[in-house]
Amino acid sequence: MENKDSNKVETAKGSGVNKSVIIGAIVVLLAAGGYYQFSYVPAQRAAEEAAAAAAAEARAAEEAAAAAAAEAEAAAAAAAEEAAAALAAEQAAATAAAEEAAAAAEAAAAEAAQAAQGAAAAAADAVQEAADAATDAGAEAANAASEAAESAADAASEAAASAATAGAAALDPANFNADAVKALIDASTLDATTKTTLKSAVDSAASNPALLDGVIAQVKAALGL
Repeated sequence: MENKDSNKVETAKGSGVNKSVIIGAIVVLLAAGGYYQFSYVPAQRAAEEAAAAAAAEARAAEEAAAAAAAEAEAAAAAAAEEAAAALAAEQAAATAAAEEAAAAAEAAAAEAAQAAQGAAAAAADAVQEAADAATDAGAEAANAASEAAESAADAASEAAASAATAGAAALDPANFNADAVKALIDASTLDATTKTTLKSAVDSAASNPALLDGVIAQVKAALGL
């Protein structure tokens, strides 16, 4: 009896579980159907509408692009015509300018040739005049140079004589003047070291008369007197 009761209880429990499973499946199916109706279907419809709108916009864009291309083609054709007309005008103007320049160049060349002929004649005359003037000036310069040379020679002779006289007087022991002797040394062509040595000797002779004769002889020998 106990086994039969246990079987009945287990059967009842199994039936309850199966009912729960069935009810759960129904609930899941209902939820799926509600999701499909309220979520998927509206989303699908929105996607279809968006696709249709995008297609319409694409068609509009294609039409606008075609219109723009047509306008650009027309503008390019007009620009090409304008450019061709401008080029033709520039070519015509360049041709006219070249013709005018050629004519002006021919006229200028003719004038230049005439001017060159006149300048050549004037240059020949000027050369002849310059040659004549140079001949006269050369003769005058030669005469002047000769006279100047004679005058310079006379002056040099006089200066040499004066220098010799002054040098002899300055180097006379009886008339010894240290400043005059040093001036005579400075006016000579001796090198700087020799001049310094001789002037130091002259200063020593001025301080010590016993050295005078030897110093004067030393200065005369250095100056070649």
